[in-house]
Order: sequence, then structure tokens, then C-alpha cells
Amino acid sequence: MDARFVIIYFTHMNIQIDGNNVEITKEIKELVDTKLCAKLDRLLPNFNDEIKTAFLHLEEDKYGTYHAKFDMALPGKEGQIVATHAHKNLIASLTGIREQIEKQIKKYKQDKVNYSLNGQFN
Repeated sequence: MDARFVIIYFTHMNIQIDGNNVEITKEIKELVDTKLCAKLDRLLPNFNDEIKTAFLHLEEDKYGTYHAKFDMALPGKEGQIVATHAHKNLIASLTGIREQIEKQIKKYKQDKVNYSLNGQFN
């Protein structure tokens, strides 16, 4: 099976999904919506929808392991969000990515708060 490329516009987010040896089906789109988009919407409620653009690459290797890579750029110097995870189960792979993304976004938001507070009290 060759690579597939799909751009999906979810309610408040744009995720471009491509697959290598993975067909991007309706079920996979729904998994991405429930596992990633819903969480990102809760973590980034004040961000403009145009800013919330991400890339998701899904690949199945010859051993049946799903490799997922997520890439998203947020404003600022430290705004690059990148997560990778591999598992025999696609749902577990997406869940692993979601957990990594959640940690990185929380750190990003905390760093932004610390940066904005540094100049106010000197």
C-alpha cells in the first residue's frame, strides 16, 4: 500500500494526516478526533484556530507495529511540539502521543507564564 495524505478540518483544529502502509479511514479520523483534537482544544482554548495546525504521520512497519509522529508549532521560541510513539495497537500509539503532547503543552504554557511574570516584578 502506498502513502496516503489527508487534510482533516476538525471543529477547532486542522490536522494533516499522512500514512505509510496505513489507509486513513473514517475510523482513524474519528480516533484522531477523540484522542488528540479534543484534548488539544481543552489545552489550548485561547489559541486562534489558524494557529492550531498540526501534522500527524502514521506508519505500519513489516512487523505490524504502528509508528506515529505528531508535529505542531505554537507561537514563541519554545513552541515546537513534537511527539513520537510506537505500539502494536494504533489506539495505544495515539494515546502515547497524546500524553507526550499534554506534558509539552503544559510546560510551554508554564514557561510563557514565567516569562511574562519575570519582567513585571523587577
